[in-house]
Order: sequence, then structure tokens, then C-alpha cells
Amino acid sequence: MRTVASLLLAGLLLTASCDRRPSEPEKTFRFINRGDIFTLDLNQMSYAQDIRLTYAIREGLYAPTGPDFTPQPAGATGCDISADKCTYTFHLRDNGWSNGDPVTAHDYVFSWRLMLESPGEYSSLFGYIAGAEAFENVIKAGKPADFSTVGIVAVDDKTLRVTLKQPVPYFLDLTAFPPFFPRNERSMERFRQRNLPRLAYKPEYTKPPAVVTNGPFMLTRWAFKRELHLERNPHYWDAKHVKLDAVDMVVNDNLLSEYLQFKAGAVDFVSDVPADIAPELKQQGLPQMKISTSFGTFFLTLNCGDQLPQSPNKKNPLADPRVRQALAMSIDKQFICDNITRLGEPVATHYIPPGTLPGFQSRPGLPQDVQKAKQLLADAGYPNGAGFPKLPILYNTENTTRARIAQVLKQQWKQGLNIDVEIEGIEGKIFHERVSSHNYTIATVSWFGDYPDASTFTDKYAANGDQNDSQWKDPAYNDLLAKAAVETDVAKRLTLLSQAEQVLNTQVPIIPIYHYVNTSLIADRVEGITMNPRSIVNWKDVALRD
Repeated sequence: MRTVASLLLAGLLLTASCDRRPSEPEKTFRFINRGDIFTLDLNQMSYAQDIRLTYAIREGLYAPTGPDFTPQPAGATGCDISADKCTYTFHLRDNGWSNGDPVTAHDYVFSWRLMLESPGEYSSLFGYIAGAEAFENVIKAGKPADFSTVGIVAVDDKTLRVTLKQPVPYFLDLTAFPPFFPRNERSMERFRQRNLPRLAYKPEYTKPPAVVTNGPFMLTRWAFKRELHLERNPHYWDAKHVKLDAVDMVVNDNLLSEYLQFKAGAVDFVSDVPADIAPELKQQGLPQMKISTSFGTFFLTLNCGDQLPQSPNKKNPLADPRVRQALAMSIDKQFICDNITRLGEPVATHYIPPGTLPGFQSRPGLPQDVQKAKQLLADAGYPNGAGFPKLPILYNTENTTRARIAQVLKQQWKQGLNIDVEIEGIEGKIFHERVSSHNYTIATVSWFGDYPDASTFTDKYAANGDQNDSQWKDPAYNDLLAKAAVETDVAKRLTLLSQAEQVLNTQVPIIPIYHYVNTSLIADRVEGITMNPRSIVNWKDVALRD
């Protein structure tokens, strides 16, 4: 690997092109996100970089605020909660859309209804609301549905009433999460897909000059694969406390040059330090590099369908849990952490990152045991790897760490189980599409929790989960999730979710490899960014020292 010093020397020509524009406002904060934006459509987003930017331009009823990022009133002044904890009545504050329209309760009803009529990555979260799941199922069947049966009601312009099927302890956390943010229907009208029997809109509504938002900043320019420019929203309810004039999200496809831009002062913040240089910067003790516990796990997702995805007439060996267990138990995860990632990541035998959820305790998963793995593979009909098909490991080519991990897995599985695998790298958006559509066999992926509850991890693998990429369905797992959903005793509920996670850990639709750590570069002149497991940035608190 080239050293940071040599990168700086090689990048001298590059830095000249990274200087700030003379025309930019004085307090313009420039940063490099985790990657380029995939989408700013609330229905479709799931990637960390999309969600991070959305917090800058949109806001919900509540927002993750303060040192522990607990939900506090934002678009609402507060709410009344019924004695049975099933009805929430939100009182909206005076707030404005970036086009000057007032934000009303009807904007929330419209946006939440759109999440049900055009289901996306997080539509399942709305299933907690009374009548929502039944309404969505009728829409999916292509039949007319009565939205008045759903527990989402605009009592008046300033009052939103939400009725849940049962108590949801983290419902206020959900209202602070982008899928629950409002949208301005009037501005989106020209993008409506009127040829469909349901609410649906072209994604152009998310791009300037058409996009209308209600957060501390508004998106005014989106130069494809170059930058996104945000300016202060003068109609935002708390505009007087927004400290920056503008924000530029700089897109940099050359991961190694990200540090050069930071070093040259061309950007103030790198949200996720490129894995190729992060270990070296850590070793050097660079004071601007910050490392903290993360609310995320890197793992392999295994397609558990009966047939191989690209050979539908061939049996998929991964449908057998013994094969999945053999693959998991033959991996030396410590070797990966010590020799590839090198940031002190904890080895993972379970799915949920330890120490990130008060009161929740994961149970140990499968240990490394190559001899046991060989026996499991033989019991499944592949003694010493005989007859095992050559399966591909899919990874996104933008992530060189995952490419190296795939190579190590190939070597370890050959050495431990005498099986061969292929390595297939593809561009990120195509990778996302293939994994989401189950068009893969083994893939290198990750998951970061979206709200501070174990269900943000466990619900992903519910049988009917929108994000269950593995096609894994386990009755015992789903029964535990169902019981946890209606359990009102906090300790008992956490025990049920821990038991569910243990089913996941031992039946192995995924193979946890390590728990992430967050790594960021924060310039000395930056104030208001606090390292935290969920990597949340409270954008209106960010400031630049003179």
C-alpha cells in the first residue's frame, strides 16, 4: 500500500482543483459522504449516505437530538399519548416548506400514505399502525382501498392523530427516521404517475429545482457525480439557530484522494474514512481522525432459496442450514480483523453490535471450529467438499476491503472445506439491485441500525420483511418476533428479541464477520459533530470556527 506521505506528494496536482469556490457563502461546510447518493426518495432509500443527507434537508415530527440522540420535538411541539399507549396525537408547530408553503398534518398523511401505496425499503415499519398492513395488501392486490380504515388522521392542519395496533416503545424514534418525514404534495403533483391505479411519483421530485423540503437546509444544486449543494432554508422553524450558510456534499470516486482533499482543507469532514488508509492514519495517531463504536455489522448474506438464483433447475446447497453453519464455522474472522480491516473491530459471532442497546444482551453464536464444519458439510451430502457447486461471492467494486475479504474467504473455504468459490465484483447500484432482488448466492453486505431498538436488526429477517435479502423463513424466529411485538414488559420483550437473534445466529441466513467501528475525519475548525454509534449529524448544530 502506498503511504499517506506518498499519496500527498502524488496528489499535489489534485488539490488545486479541490479549493473552495470564491462565490461560495463564507460559512460553507464541505464534506465527503460515505459514498455517492443512491436516492433521496423516502420510499426507496436505505443507504447510510442517503439518510445522512436527508437529515439535512428534511425533518420529522421528532428528531434525534442531544448527546444521546434521543427523539425530541421537532416538526411537532409535542404529543399526547393515550393511557393504552396506542394513540399518539401530535401538535405541529408553525413551520415552512422551502417554497414557503406551511407544513401541515396533511403533508404527513400524504407522505405516509405514499409509503403504503408505493411500498419501499421501510414500508414494513408502518405495519405498526392500525389498518396499515391490510390497506397495503389491498393495494398490492390491485384493488381499490379505503384509506379511512388506516389509523393516520389529520384532525386539522396542526393536529395529526396516529393509532397503533399495539404499543410500540420506540414509536417516537420512528417519527424521527426519514421514512416518516412529510412531503409537499403540491410540488410533487407534476411528477405523479397517473397511469397507475395507486399513488406513485417519478423520482425527479427529489431533485432541484423541483424538490421542496422542510429541514434546516434545502437542496439547490445536484451536479451528477460531482456535488450536491445545500443552502439554509429561510422558512425552517428554527432557522435562527442554523449556524451554517451552506453545505456542499462533495462526490469523490477516488477513495484514496479523499484524505488529500481533507489535508488540503478542501473539505471539513469525511464521514467515513476510506478503509485503504484508515489503519495507517490510526497508527500515526492523526488527531483529526475519530474512532468510535458503531451501530453496524459486516456480514455475508446467504441466499437460502431452494434453487440457485441463476440456475433455477439446480438445487441450492445453501438451503440446508448445515451447509450454512459449515461455511460460518470454517472462517477465521480474527485473521480478517487483524490483517485486512486493522481498526480494532470486534469479531462477530452474533448479529447485533454489543454494548449499543441498553438492557439488550446477545447470546454467543457459532464459534470457529473447522473440524465440526467439515462434519456438517459431510452430513449435508458433501464429504470433503465433493460435489459442492462453485458458488460466486458478490461484492461491490467500490469497496476494496470487501474484495480482499472475498479473497480470504475463498482461501479459507478451500483450505478448511475443500470447496471452490468464484469472486464477482460489480458496481454499487447494480450490486444493491441484485441483492435486493435475491439475484445472488453469497454477498458481502452490512447493516446499520436505524433506531435504538433491537428490532431495527431483527425485523430485517422477518418472513415478510421488505429487506429480507436472504429468502430465509423460520417459523420459530417469526413466532418470537410476533410475541415481542405485543409484549408490554420491557425486560421480557428484550429477552424474546435476544432469543430471536439466537435463532438467526445458529440457523445462519447470514454470517456475521465483525462489528464496525466508526471512523471520521473532522477538521479542527468544525464544531457540533459528535461521534456516536449511529453516525447521526445534527446539521443545524454544525458550525465553523472563524
